[in-house]
Amino acid sequence: MKSNEEYSENRSRDWMVFIVSTVVMCALLWFSPEWVWVAWPFQFTALAGALGRL
Repeated sequence: MKSNEEYSENRSRDWMVFIVSTVVMCALLWFSPEWVWVAWPFQFTALAGALGRL
């Protein structure tokens, strides 16, 4: 991977972001379901990174 690319692979960070965003999404579903879409970009991007697809 080139050093000037924007994304640097760090799967443990991506898994942590995925887990935290899942917790936030569940909290949003519980307290304010109309805002659940706010957590989706973080959750799915982190999942793709954790699975090595970015």
